[in-house]
Amino acid sequence: MRRVYIISDLHLGGTYPVPPEQGKRGFRLCTRADQIVRFVEGLAQEIAEKGPSELVLNGDTVDFLAELDGEQADTWSPFTADPGQAVSKFKAIVNRDPGVFAALNRFLDAGGRLTILLGNHDIELSLPPVRAELRRALGVKSGHDFEFIPDGEAYIVGDALIEHGNRYDAWNQIDLDALRRVRSLMSRRQEVPKQYQFVPPPGSQMVTSVINKIKRDYAFVDLLKPEDSAVVPILLALEPSYRKRFGELARFWYWTRSHGLEGPILPKFGGDIKADVAASKKPFGQDIRAKAAPGTGSAQSILAGLDNDAALKVAIAESLGSEGTDFLRQLDNDSKAKRPEMGTDVSASENLNTALGLFKLAFGSSAAEKRMRALLTAIRGLQKEDSFDETKETAKEYLDAASDLVKGGFRHVVFGHTHQAKRVSLGDGRWYFNSGTWADVLRFPNEILTLPESDALSRLDGFVQKLKAGDFSDWTLFRPTYVRLDVDDNGKVAEANLCVAPIS
Repeated sequence: MRRVYIISDLHLGGTYPVPPEQGKRGFRLCTRADQIVRFVEGLAQEIAEKGPSELVLNGDTVDFLAELDGEQADTWSPFTADPGQAVSKFKAIVNRDPGVFAALNRFLDAGGRLTILLGNHDIELSLPPVRAELRRALGVKSGHDFEFIPDGEAYIVGDALIEHGNRYDAWNQIDLDALRRVRSLMSRRQEVPKQYQFVPPPGSQMVTSVINKIKRDYAFVDLLKPEDSAVVPILLALEPSYRKRFGELARFWYWTRSHGLEGPILPKFGGDIKADVAASKKPFGQDIRAKAAPGTGSAQSILAGLDNDAALKVAIAESLGSEGTDFLRQLDNDSKAKRPEMGTDVSASENLNTALGLFKLAFGSSAAEKRMRALLTAIRGLQKEDSFDETKETAKEYLDAASDLVKGGFRHVVFGHTHQAKRVSLGDGRWYFNSGTWADVLRFPNEILTLPESDALSRLDGFVQKLKAGDFSDWTLFRPTYVRLDVDDNGKVAEANLCVAPIS
């Protein structure tokens, strides 16, 4: 019997607090790298007692989106295209958590098999120079059983299918065809022409251009996962000054969605999304409403009459449904007097409207009360009462995808990406798993999600006061989960379980 352990979404990356201080997070999602070390070392020791096993790192092992563009920089890149800079960022990640990579090396030395899949926060791992540095950091040598899967290909273990899962999230679909072209040129040390450039997904754009920027005032925002339509209303309720930037991101999201999947799992085009139109656009931070080159796909007709605000309304409606219109109206009534028109410069808009940030409003004022109602609506759109119920998948796209994938003969489908651990029956002995995360997540108080609005608003006021003071530890959840597959000698999964690693 062979044992396969699947973990995902470690999110190693970002700086630790200096000096280290109890309760301070630094600029990190993963604050318990020590527990990763402990888990991997336990697997290495287990090999001597029970024979070889396999560890699968199912995407987002490291987090390039949390890495500044330089020591003195104040910007982050949704994709680090420069190979030298990408290698430097990866080395910085390794240098902060050397124990994790040393433990993985000991696991390989003990005879374990290590398989690493690509996620959407670690796209740069696929670049040839970074892959080489990854092997050096792991100490991979002849005789080690190591595999890295860079192309969005699913990993098959017996009758189980394993993949990160961002493929089914329109905000975080990766243009794999463009990424392959970039890697091909980079392997030959050739420049990447403009028409071949890789455009990162809108979720990555949202992290680096909004979430990272407001994290200084709202230290909890990067714990809101995944980066999709459901997060947008919360960020808008906190900082409506970013509305134009969200409009740009939503317009790009609308385009990726139109070129995304045909049904639950099948791409419409040769790549997960077709990049020709997006690659010809101006970089984010500029107006992206300019027309794309003619003749490059059906997106041309889709986007021709769609401005940023219209796309944002579509994204809000996807998250909040019928309440989306009221949500935007609340924000408009709150900030209309101060917010410039949608066509004004993004940076100027944000600088002008920092006073509109929720934490800068006087609590108890009419403006704060209106914003709190909008925030309550947004929170309830992101998290449901049963979002943390491991037997239910509240995000329909992942359940639909898993249900379709088992039609190919798989009995187990394992995703990561959402940071929500799951074990859901698909019927007829087939199961959908999500391996969860080893990073922290924010769990909103249940009363806010379930009580009538007036009572929930009262509880929300206290909750927001705590957040404003930087104290959200009571609602920060660290629950390191993994999926364990027991594979028999015939290559079939005899048993599959969702497990929680002990915390010391």
